[in-house]
Amino acid sequence: MADDYISNLETLSYGPFAVDQIQALVVGLDPAFNDTLSLATTRLADANEAMRAALTKAGQITVVTYKTAEGAPDPIAHARAELRRCVSYADSRAGGAAIVKDILAGEALSTVVRRRPAKLAGALGHALDAIAKHASALPEHAQWTASLSAAKSAIDSLNTSVRLSRTERREATPEIAAARATWFKVYGASKLIVEAVLRYQDRTALLSEVFDDLAEVHRAAGVSDGDLPAEAAPAKPT
Repeated sequence: MADDYISNLETLSYGPFAVDQIQALVVGLDPAFNDTLSLATTRLADANEAMRAALTKAGQITVVTYKTAEGAPDPIAHARAELRRCVSYADSRAGGAAIVKDILAGEALSTVVRRRPAKLAGALGHALDAIAKHASALPEHAQWTASLSAAKSAIDSLNTSVRLSRTERREATPEIAAARATWFKVYGASKLIVEAVLRYQDRTALLSEVFDDLAEVHRAAGVSDGDLPAEAAPAKPT
């Protein structure tokens, strides 16, 4: 099923992305399913266009994402930078490896900083707990507690604002409501069809490469959740 928190505008990113990825990554894996996949992408493309038409008619084609205006402070980038700096500081202390492990909950720094904003806020909360735990080994623990707390607060506020914006965008005209319901049905059915093909080939790991709402880090154009630079985005499977 599709994530119910997909906003109306995000359907215009997730839908076309899935169409392209099905054709690039799934068609041909099992030739017996090619016609079925062709039908699925045709129906999804039609649902995408119906959603676009309904949104255009209602004047709602406006980008509302986690992206900040040019020159404006970026709380997501700032939080990631603060976490990197904190980890570097902790690693420089005696017993730093163990402290860093607690700060990152045993995960790699590169994995943690790529998290979506909601999960990044959770990671910052965990880091704050670890700093409190190891305060005696971190002379500047008060400074890091303050900076990471401020970063987490900024992301929490941003997450709330974006969620409210998405909720408001879902409260739309009857035409948008109908197009949205159809889009979710078609998008969900497409997932089931693609998953079936991938299961036959033992390739279900590709599912999140096809349906970007399942991905930890978004790649679909127009869906941000705090995009990383293009060069840091996951490579498309070959």
